[in-house]
Amino acid sequence: MIRVPEWRARAGCRGRVDLDFIDPRTPAEDAECRALCADCPVREQCLAEALGNGEAWGIWGGLDADEREPLAEQLGHPAPMVKPAHGTNPRYAKHGCRCDACRQAHTAYERARRERRRAGDLWERPIVLAASIRTGRTLAGVGQYVLPLPGMPRANVAEMGYSNLVARVAVAA
Repeated sequence: MIRVPEWRARAGCRGRVDLDFIDPRTPAEDAECRALCADCPVREQCLAEALGNGEAWGIWGGLDADEREPLAEQLGHPAPMVKPAHGTNPRYAKHGCRCDACRQAHTAYERARRERRRAGDLWERPIVLAASIRTGRTLAGVGQYVLPLPGMPRANVAEMGYSNLVARVAVAA
């Protein structure tokens, strides 16, 4: 069961399906949404929720995502961002979603990871750089992990002349 914050029942935008607060289609609609927010009795709670959740879409508390970003940084909240879809491991692991779909995705990911580990998959032995190297326009720094590509033969670091740049990372059981 989803719990809706009690302040939403008193919001000025409640029931206003004629306005698109997520993506106003015209400047006039945007202005009308902001005017409604300006007179809203729960504007502060609305803005606080958007800042606390890093909401990336729509007008919340009278501010859009671009206007909330510097305010979030100033107040120590996460920057507005688009979260991965529900039912994915990143949504569970990085964003703390504990819905059933995300839990199932995380369980499937962990099972596959354990199977790869038991099979001795390449992903279980990452390379960590001991010195900075440049690959094209990209600089890989000291201590950065480099994962071998699945299905590609493992390169012999000593033959490539990079033995002084990398160290194998031991994987704990």
